[in-house]
Amino acid sequence: MTVVVIENLTKKYANRRGVDNLSFEVEAGQVLGLLGPNGSGKTTAMKAMLGLLRPDSGAISLLGMNPAEQLPGILARTGCMIETPGLYPYLTAEQNLLLTGRFYPGFEAAAVEGLLGRVGLLPYRAEKVRKFSVGMKQRLALAAALLPQPELLVLDEPTNGMDIEGTALFRELLRQERERGCAVVLSSHLAHEMEQLCTHVAVLREGQLIDRAPVAEVMEQYGSIERYYLRATNANGREVG
Repeated sequence: MTVVVIENLTKKYANRRGVDNLSFEVEAGQVLGLLGPNGSGKTTAMKAMLGLLRPDSGAISLLGMNPAEQLPGILARTGCMIETPGLYPYLTAEQNLLLTGRFYPGFEAAAVEGLLGRVGLLPYRAEKVRKFSVGMKQRLALAAALLPQPELLVLDEPTNGMDIEGTALFRELLRQERERGCAVVLSSHLAHEMEQLCTHVAVLREGQLIDRAPVAEVMEQYGSIERYYLRATNANGREVG
């Protein structure tokens, strides 16, 4: 099943950064990594997918629905982490999830304990989020993204601030969600992270899609995603910075 279809997506800002004629698809059970430097269009593409900004042109279909017309239906089946986690600092970890869960149809409060356990925060369930480290906040935001048992996850730099243990935990969670059939779109500027997390990788630069390929093929042909990225960007006449 095709979960994400992006066709000729364009969004320009005053500084000319954004996305330009971007197209890609993601099937159920696939993890597509958007790889590129800051300003390459990764976050812009994700915001457009989730209805957080209006594209200048192009078409988006998520779970067979148009975000411009059916956004509530999409969000009820989608988990997301975009930029800074939207957490309530003076509520506890448990209270944050209980409050967020109320926005999802069919949410059961009993699920919160299990989610906190999955992200390694159960011992901190009663602590206020303002006391959390950056990595702990990322873990809690991930738990919030999993509240609706999503069919689609959209994750912007999800391992930012996580330590080695947190990153390993995230990798295992992502594997579980993929096996469940969830489609995932995530962004990163770390090539080695893509090797561990993704089934497919898309190279973005200056708002354009340079190349897209299965990670297994990239590793077989180039030995690393970093080498693939450098070859892809240099082949298109751009210096890597």
